[in-house]
Amino acid sequence: YNSHHQLSTKSAVAKNYYKTATEVSSGVEELQHSEGIVDSILEQNGYPRPRSFKNTRERPRKKKRNKEKTAPPTNICIPYTSERDSNRIRNYIKSKNIPLRPIFTPGKTLKKMFCNSRPLDRASCVLSNPERCNICPLINNGNCNRKGTVYEIICGVCTTSMRYQGEADRPLYYRISEHLRAANNPSTYPNNALAQHYAETHHGIIPKFNINIIDCKRNTKQRKLSEALHINRDKPELNEKTELENIVKYIYH
Repeated sequence: YNSHHQLSTKSAVAKNYYKTATEVSSGVEELQHSEGIVDSILEQNGYPRPRSFKNTRERPRKKKRNKEKTAPPTNICIPYTSERDSNRIRNYIKSKNIPLRPIFTPGKTLKKMFCNSRPLDRASCVLSNPERCNICPLINNGNCNRKGTVYEIICGVCTTSMRYQGEADRPLYYRISEHLRAANNPSTYPNNALAQHYAETHHGIIPKFNINIIDCKRNTKQRKLSEALHINRDKPELNEKTELENIVKYIYH
């Protein structure tokens, strides 16, 4: 009961336990036995007056009115902090008619932060041989097998710092390989920022990259938002600076 979830979520869990007990019981004695088990489970997990959740009534459904069809609201995940904050956010969205449906997530738990089901596994090179890999030596703080990264590429040919920041869901090996191919053959990749840089400044010169992993996010929206915030803060010279606009379009569409 003291878990980091909304009160409505906890109430629904208890209510469904009693509902299941009623459905699976074939008689009065069996129902009393099943409800006793549910009472015991809820009490062990800190629920006050477990039977009070059983008697909560569902809200009567409102009659559907003939309204013009509108696009369904976009779901947006927000970390749950407290019941008060959740209600304020929900009421604000409703009062401003913002087409968003807030979903409050419990966030990281201690188990997720400190426990690993396969503690002996270690991320290694995509080729399983860092000595033969042409990408691993370029990365200053990791290896080419890292997934869900926000990365920074610094041009090793320039005398001044010329930076590019991007994100990749795949292992970093494949994304950096694409950038290297683009820098080696700028005419084949006209829309690639590094291809444009090498075509204008280092035509015919073998590309040299120094790569830093600046963040890791497995969630796509969080990773794209992290990329946009880093670009807005660091202002890397080779980016178009449109990532904040792109992430807003991505979330809404």
